[in-house]
Amino acid sequence: MRRPGLPARRGRPATVAALGWLIGCLLAPGTLAGQEVTASAHLDRGEVGVGQTFTLNVVLDGVQRFDQDPVLPDMGAFAAFLSSGTQSSVRIVNGQTTVSLTVQYRFQATMEGTFEIGPVTVEAGGETLTTEPLSLRVSSAPQPAPGAGGAPAGQPSDPGTVGPDDLFIVAEPDKRRVRENEPVIVEYRLFTRVNVSSYGVTRLPGTAGFWVEEFELPQQPQVEQVVRDGVAYATAVIRKVALYPTGPGTKTLEPLAIEAQVRVQRRSRDPFDDVFGGFFNRSSLFGDVVTAGAASRPVEIDVLPLPAEGRPADFTGLVGDLAVASSVDRDSLAANEAVTLRVEVSGSGNLKALAPPELAFPPTVEAFPPEVSDRLRTADAGVSGTRTWEYVLIPRAPGVLTIPGVDMGYYDAAADRYEIASAGPVELRVTGRAVEDALPGARARGSVEALRSDIRFIRTDTPRFRRRGETLFDHAWFWIVALAPVGMVAGAAGLRRRRDRLAGDRAYARDRRAARVAKKRLARAAGLAGGGDARAFYAETGQALEGFVADKLDTSAAGMIRDDLRAALLHRGAREPAVEEYFAVLEACDRQRFAPVGAEIEERKAFLARAESVLSALAGELR
Repeated sequence: MRRPGLPARRGRPATVAALGWLIGCLLAPGTLAGQEVTASAHLDRGEVGVGQTFTLNVVLDGVQRFDQDPVLPDMGAFAAFLSSGTQSSVRIVNGQTTVSLTVQYRFQATMEGTFEIGPVTVEAGGETLTTEPLSLRVSSAPQPAPGAGGAPAGQPSDPGTVGPDDLFIVAEPDKRRVRENEPVIVEYRLFTRVNVSSYGVTRLPGTAGFWVEEFELPQQPQVEQVVRDGVAYATAVIRKVALYPTGPGTKTLEPLAIEAQVRVQRRSRDPFDDVFGGFFNRSSLFGDVVTAGAASRPVEIDVLPLPAEGRPADFTGLVGDLAVASSVDRDSLAANEAVTLRVEVSGSGNLKALAPPELAFPPTVEAFPPEVSDRLRTADAGVSGTRTWEYVLIPRAPGVLTIPGVDMGYYDAAADRYEIASAGPVELRVTGRAVEDALPGARARGSVEALRSDIRFIRTDTPRFRRRGETLFDHAWFWIVALAPVGMVAGAAGLRRRRDRLAGDRAYARDRRAARVAKKRLARAAGLAGGGDARAFYAETGQALEGFVADKLDTSAAGMIRDDLRAALLHRGAREPAVEEYFAVLEACDRQRFAPVGAEIEERKAFLARAESVLSALAGELR
């Protein structure tokens, strides 16, 4: 069936489409007479492997729409949300009609264990319904998908299926035992023996307990051919990071999860047909595209505390290698002129976390806070490069001034001992005289003195002149007052016609209020952006997006079919880029609503600006 306002699908007979539309109109507003409204939930399977997908189905019988979107339990500890879809059905058996609506939520298992999926809260038909809790077991051993044939170890899966040994991710740290703030280089490698046409990251590992530096990877992954456990694979690094543990203890690297579009062969059973030549290639002309998920296993890193013995007083916390140099842009200047002191540290380690050195400048020198600049690069050993602080100094008195030296302690992990990087003091020759000597009676910098006004003007504004012979009719305000009643009557008549149309034309009323309602919802989302509940922010933003389009198209926001929705937006004059961006933002809202909490406040604000831009573009294009 199609909803009112959306074009009929091609190939459907007109009578069948009209009949489906009529039944939908009769059933969509509320509960079918005589049928009880019930809600239930079930999983497509009760056991999955880590990295595999499962579907949570929420079934609503007796009505074909929700009053509010279903409220799902928090599953972020063991699953990553992928996507959602809806299906509706009408059955007539022995003259009795029953209707139902099913929402399918696809997740990817990311953590091993047995987990309880709490009740789903549903508001429909004027009632609040709650489903029974469910149980899901996530095992380390891969489980065959429903209807998928298994394959022996070392053998490819049957054509048309993707087995767990065909596609998986491995997190490879360069070491598993480090000191606090010592870098750990982690590569996330994708192994495949099927043709991956595209993939998307559905869950990034949490960064709690680590300072993270991302490596820049080429847009097209570099594919290698390797043999793993006697099986040939194509492999590529899809993410590489340098992790700096911020405290001692056992740290766990959470799984990285992806969802891939895999093109499986219809005829050939050779796993190497078009694998290495077509890895991440969309141009393959043969085979079917199926969706497969994969996730890395958790990895534990043992972090040792830094030794207390021998720790210098000026220890910076850096673990790695360090060298310090200081200089001035000139060594001779006049009093009250500015000079720049440059302190530069170079080496390897978490240089971005370094604080500026504490320098005790002479009392006759005025110093301003330093400006920081970095020239850093990521390599196999971690982050290296230089960090520079530039201080602007103004000597206020003549003489020879000594700028103190710089000492910065660090820990050399290779030598297992503390070291100190030092830069010597810098001398400045200041000529001229102090400001008090150069200008008799001059005030010291920063002092305040009230100045007396010797002359006070009685009147400073320009007098107003009038033309002779001026009458009342020559003033614009007279005509404004005289014609105001006529304008008020015309405005009242127009307002009355608009209110009558709003009351009698529901589609027109929803279209006119769409922008105002969406703006209010985005304002509520802006209030949630700075709070601690990221899911509430993305849920409110998603409702603003869905509600705006539903009001514009005069349809129900719940259960909208995205293919029909895309066709309706294009039919109403929206351009393809704006429509695609709308669905991209809407899908991002869906993912974040069910993803683990981790979006930063600045990231939410940027996402809100993106949503506002999408709605503004659609509002300008829809006819």
